[in-house]
Amino acid sequence: MGEITLSQTKRLVLRRLSGEGLTPFRAYRGDPEVAKFQGWKSMDEEEAIGFLTDMEATSLLEAGAWTQLGIAVREGNALIGDVGVHIADNESEAELGITLAAGAQGQSIGFDVVEMVCAWLFVQTKIARIVAITHADNKRALALLERTPFQHTHDTIDEIDGTLTPERWFERRRC
Repeated sequence: MGEITLSQTKRLVLRRLSGEGLTPFRAYRGDPEVAKFQGWKSMDEEEAIGFLTDMEATSLLEAGAWTQLGIAVREGNALIGDVGVHIADNESEAELGITLAAGAQGQSIGFDVVEMVCAWLFVQTKIARIVAITHADNKRALALLERTPFQHTHDTIDEIDGTLTPERWFERRRC
């Protein structure tokens, strides 16, 4: 199937993940600083190939399921991250989570990704809101979300892998 563009801006492309992005995917997903606040574990090559193959073939925006989409620089089409999108069972909301390679951070790429993905989701689905949840100590993610139209709604403490984790919740409603 290969890489299929879903949306794009002047400098970024939102696309399906595919095996063609294996090397950069494994590089940023294997970076301990990038993975620090994420809910996933690093993958060996075989696991990464299986994951990318699954994401290439999975139905997009299926209710009750997560879909990981690739984020690439438009010029050169280099994969620099991915965004996870989960559509609620009742299709009323979506949750998103973004992972960017260390070299792509601090350049407003995260802001552009959030805007691109939210616009795409509101066009492609009937969801009323998008939720973003981040670790309360993830200063970069907090700064990003505070720059966007997302609004902080509440804080929780969740148990993740046996550890109590403070989380900050944000939402963005359809206009």
